[in-house]
Formats: sequence, C-alpha cells, structure tokens
Amino acid sequence: MISMKQHYFLLLSLLSLLFLSACFSALATSRPPVALGGRWTHIKDAHKNLRAVATGEFAVKEYNKQSGTNLTFVQVVKGDTQVVDGTNFRLVLAVEDEKSKKMDYEAIVWEDIHRRYRNLTSFRALLQ
Repeated sequence: MISMKQHYFLLLSLLSLLFLSACFSALATSRPPVALGGRWTHIKDAHKNLRAVATGEFAVKEYNKQSGTNLTFVQVVKGDTQVVDGTNFRLVLAVEDEKSKKMDYEAIVWEDIHRRYRNLTSFRALLQ
C-alpha cells in the first residue's frame, strides 16, 4: 500500500513534470522563426555584409567576363539569401560603366560554401 508521504511525492513529481512540459512548450513557441529552405531572407545592412559584398564583386567580375563589358562594382544596395542546396544570393548592385554612369543591376548568385564554388545565375539591369 502507498503511504500518504509517497502519494504526495508522486503527485508533486507529476505536477513538476507537467509544469516543465508547459515551460518548454512556451519556450519553443517564443523563439524567432528559423529560415526555411526556399524562402528568401533579407540581409540586414547588406552594404556592410562581407559575404554579400564579396558575392556582389564576384557577380560583376563574372558578368564582365561572360559579356565582354567593363562594369565596376560600387556597392551592394540591398540583398536577400535563400537556403537551397547551398545559398542563393539575390543582390541589387550599384555599378558604374566605362563612362562613370551609375546603374543598378540585380544579380543572382548560387554559392556552395563547402566546395568554395559560386555560379552567376542571373545578371540584369534594373529600370531607373
């Protein structure tokens, strides 16, 4: 037979487990959302983000190589990332042409950081 002391101990243990379960459940729902694969996430202060800047410089250099142009990278205006099998960067870049005319371009670059590989997927002038 269970003594009164054991009965209270068992009840207290069950209540403690219920309380801890409620606490962990509340913690799990209060976390900031995790970036899901396929969803674009804004890069805060993209013009200062070293990885975004390096990717923007790569995009301009690669576009020049592919198209025979001579654009000069100025800065990253804004950007987003997308987690896929690697990372897609969607960047708006300020560039200058040979006549020092500033223009904005949208570049999409896929990066596989583990293989240290980047691929320029798209590079197009934005209407101004």
